[in-house]
Amino acid sequence: MPIAHSDLDTFFTYPILSPALERQWQMEKLRFDNLDQYLLLKNGNYLYKIPYQNGFAVLKLYYDSRGWLERIGKTLDNLIVMGQTSFMPRSRLRTEQRALRIWREAGFRVFRVYEDVEVEGLPKGGYALYEYVPGRNFHKLLPDESVPLEDRIRFYRIFLDQWHRRHKMAVEKSEPRLIHENGDIKHVMEYNGELVWFDFEMCFRSRFHVEDLVSREILAYVKSLADFLPPERFELFFNETMLVYPGREFLANTHTVLFNNRNPFIRLARRLDFRFRKRSRKPSSKYNMALKIRQWLEQHP
Repeated sequence: MPIAHSDLDTFFTYPILSPALERQWQMEKLRFDNLDQYLLLKNGNYLYKIPYQNGFAVLKLYYDSRGWLERIGKTLDNLIVMGQTSFMPRSRLRTEQRALRIWREAGFRVFRVYEDVEVEGLPKGGYALYEYVPGRNFHKLLPDESVPLEDRIRFYRIFLDQWHRRHKMAVEKSEPRLIHENGDIKHVMEYNGELVWFDFEMCFRSRFHVEDLVSREILAYVKSLADFLPPERFELFFNETMLVYPGREFLANTHTVLFNNRNPFIRLARRLDFRFRKRSRKPSSKYNMALKIRQWLEQHP
């Protein structure tokens, strides 16, 4: 006599796992006897280029060489003074992965995250596994005279187009996490003809006046152009920025943000900083970049 489906249910019973237990069951586990041999970069965090899935991945450890007192002090400075997210390791991981998701959904190329991976011996919630992208960072690509100038300009124009599109989107959506808090040409690369953006472990928090955050990011990128390019090449890419980037209102706002800030305390602090701090008077300082942008706009109404 055939067994009915209801009878089968009585013969075979399977435990129902909670989502957390099911994820733990599916977790891929990695073990390294000597992780130091894979060290790729130590820049506050520890980055390891490890073998993974017939290729490589980047293991990022957010617990760094800083002590807890330094982390707490930096966190208080970020939260109270700078209007940024926490500096604590687990918070930086969460912030970066949320930002990666936001940028990816907005249509920008960022590192892929390998989820459900556990590395033996590392603190849970303090590390992540990311796609390894062997691209050319802009701070190395743009000054490289072995690369034809027309190619470098072409990639830079792609950058300017994406830059403005992201800035406009950030203001329209009041989304500060679309602003590159650590924005400079070290943190964007060219790979297979497209741009890849990275380094999002710190973000701005306020949704008010996101246009000011845009102008701050513009200054950071232009300053980094001056830091990494020889003077004649800097002038070329600076003029390219001013001619091609369509957000003239964001460019004009850079001077306002630094010299006429809406916050009177910040305004006073920056005026004193520019007047008395030697580093702030350097030709490539953010203040001189804001003055240079203003001068160019006045000469090209």
